[in-house]
Amino acid sequence: MDREGIGRVRRAELLARLSALEQQIEAQAARVRHGREMGWEVALSEQRLATLQESLALYRSALKHLLGDVATYPEASDRTG
Repeated sequence: MDREGIGRVRRAELLARLSALEQQIEAQAARVRHGREMGWEVALSEQRLATLQESLALYRSALKHLLGDVATYPEASDRTG
């Protein structure tokens, strides 16, 4: 495999990881919403959600610097509210 092919594979892997992190954020946001609806204490769940969102922002920033064109990737906040 040439350098360009490896770059494409690497980019696909990084985007897959980004997608998996977004799925974790969506699931955690659903847990927070459900906990609130049930009247439960959700401070720890909210903290985990904030940590995941911060990780996503840092990950996007790193990808943007490494790949240059990831800035067009849709924001997780557009989907999780």
